Amino acid sequence: MTDFSWHNREQLDRAIWLLEDVFGNFRSELLLVVGYAKTIKERIDCIGHFIQKSTSEVCPGCKSVCCINRHGYCDYNDLIYIYALGLKPPVYEEKIEDTEPCQFLSQNGCVIERALRPFRCNWYFCDDLLERMGNSAAKPYREFIDSFQEIIGLRKEMFDAFNGVASRHGFNVK
Repeated sequence: MTDFSWHNREQLDRAIWLLEDVFGNFRSELLLVVGYAKTIKERIDCIGHFIQKSTSEVCPGCKSVCCINRHGYCDYNDLIYIYALGLKPPVYEEKIEDTEPCQFLSQNGCVIERALRPFRCNWYFCDDLLERMGNSAAKPYREFIDSFQEIIGLRKEMFDAFNGVASRHGFNVK
């Protein structure tokens, strides 16, 4: 179940059904998962200003926009995080090609709150953006790197905890 395509409605519906079932029926057993998700969101919110400052300086002048539709879809792990926060994934337009600009990209950047964006979208930084971020003041950059590493560890813990609960109740999460 961890590998599905947003272009395959049957796979998508099955993944969402599984998550709604597990979170709906076993929420009390998922308190650790919910706690991880809330902490992840807090960490992303804390470093969002640093990222936004860098993207606002680099992205408007970009000639090769990397925010394409293919990267704007949540994967299964993103959905676990979103459901742990008690939210629903964004509604996607199905007729947009994967290579077109992301359907959530506006003139002012992404319309999805940073902490709720797909992981691969939120944490992809092109070379120009990485250079800009690396040339920032040392303390904010170090805080960003430390938070990013913490977020990765928390996500792994969150997924492991979720998969443990789901497996105990007979859900096939692989």
